[in-house]
Amino acid sequence: MPELTLAALVPWVITNGYFIFFIATVVEGTLVTTAAGVAAGFGYYNIFIIILIAIAGDLVADTVYYFIGYHTRSLLLEKYGHHLGITKERLEKVGGMVHNHFRKTMLVVKLSPLIPIPGLIAIGASRVPLRKFVGISLLITAPKAIFFALLGFYSGRTYVYLTNTITNGSYFAGGLILFILIIYLVYQKITALISKKTGIE
Repeated sequence: MPELTLAALVPWVITNGYFIFFIATVVEGTLVTTAAGVAAGFGYYNIFIIILIAIAGDLVADTVYYFIGYHTRSLLLEKYGHHLGITKERLEKVGGMVHNHFRKTMLVVKLSPLIPIPGLIAIGASRVPLRKFVGISLLITAPKAIFFALLGFYSGRTYVYLTNTITNGSYFAGGLILFILIIYLVYQKITALISKKTGIE
């Protein structure tokens, strides 16, 4: 369950520090960024550093997938891409969308909970210029990282305030986790609908 994962991630982030947080953002950015935001709200981290690390981790992951696609299209993708959900048809479809509507394609790929990895690899395979790719990726990544970091941060600050003013803060802790869960699930639902309507899920 996402709420249990978030509850476990907060102490994990607090224990492991900035560097491990950066590594984690490369693997799973959204939820771990929210957890780090909560930790910052508790006073363990600087929220501005958390936001910068979250953006950097996401960009590193995107660039890695981009280079995998850029350098291995003929060597690996056409033979083994189906194991990653990269069929020849999907590759051609994403390639066409990249050349005709690059920004829209990047937005769909980055926000979709279903196709980010194969989508980014396919974009790399389309040989989009690296500077253009990184620039658009940053424009999409930054607002997302800021939103989820601040969501966690202000939830953490609210919890600290309530536990300092109200005797039984455990109910509020559960309520805040539920609130974050609802926001996260709504985000996933919206992005899933976006990818479904584009037809490249």
